[in-house]
Amino acid sequence: MAEALRFARRGDIGTAPNPRVGCVLVREGRVVAAGWHASLGEEHAEVAALKTLNPDVDRSTLTAYVTLEPCSHQGRTPPCADRLVAEGIGRVVVGMEDPDPRVSGRGIVGMRESGMRVDVLPSFPEGRWLNRRFLSSLERGRPWIILKWAESADGFMDPPRQAGQTGSIPITSPALRSLAHRWRSEEQAILVGAGTVCVDNPRLDVRSAEGPDPMPIVLDPNGRTAPSSMVYHRHPSPMVIGGPEGLPSNAIRLDAKTGLDDLLTTLVKRNIRSVLVEGGAETHRRFIESGRWDECRIAHSPNETGGGLPSPMRPDPTDSTMRGEHPFGEDRVTYLVRKESADWAGIVPPPTLQIPFPS
Repeated sequence: MAEALRFARRGDIGTAPNPRVGCVLVREGRVVAAGWHASLGEEHAEVAALKTLNPDVDRSTLTAYVTLEPCSHQGRTPPCADRLVAEGIGRVVVGMEDPDPRVSGRGIVGMRESGMRVDVLPSFPEGRWLNRRFLSSLERGRPWIILKWAESADGFMDPPRQAGQTGSIPITSPALRSLAHRWRSEEQAILVGAGTVCVDNPRLDVRSAEGPDPMPIVLDPNGRTAPSSMVYHRHPSPMVIGGPEGLPSNAIRLDAKTGLDDLLTTLVKRNIRSVLVEGGAETHRRFIESGRWDECRIAHSPNETGGGLPSPMRPDPTDSTMRGEHPFGEDRVTYLVRKESADWAGIVPPPTLQIPFPS
């Protein structure tokens, strides 16, 4: 199962809202084929593994190790549980049951009724953590929420500005900003407050890494942002709470009185399973004080700004735990996780950097 999990991790970009799943086919203790769900709409892990299998291999001698219960419904692809049965696979070991109500044990039951031996691990915390976004939306009714900001050595997230000066002013190195763009590509939505849009006019897209752009969400209950802001024109369906008049027709406008819980419920209904919150300080405060957060990533610069916009207050130490810290050239990244979220997920492995350390 550890090998299947290793393949599942390869589907870290482009699979959402689907879960990340890996499958290995084993005979006499040796992996003979492997696959993973690489992209939304493409073949699932089980089918990907079967396609790499030598056609001369006796399927009845194989055990399929799958990190998540094979699907039993017709979606963008046919049911994987039926495919395993049709192929005559001798045994299937499932990491965990799929909580999706369209599956929820039906795949396991169907395979067993066909005469196949099916075993389910009693506990698979590594698999829960891998699919924490998917599971959060189904089990907790809200997306997995990641807070992220960069701060200077003297505690500011934006340096002093001259009157009327707009546009983003980087604090950290280009290499660390590339990592931050990688983070964007891994989440389905990215959220900022009106102040960030007014001052930085950000695009909120993925430019310094590969991967899809997240859906931008703007909290603007008082209509402070300009309809010409780039965030409203660089994605097919930007979402705004409140917002100005004159927004493009493709924008999704929610009532200005929409609270965080209502917003998160709306996102789940739209199959948005994760949100990256990028600012500013007041927006982060709202998420932290309401307890609506799961991870926090803070990028630290060794340089001082001498003033500017203070960075957000860190989450209460009694409500969070240090997941890890990485040096990144002269910068460093601190990873926190909310204790309640860690308990729910069942495991919090140390973070790994997705791109090499800068030289």
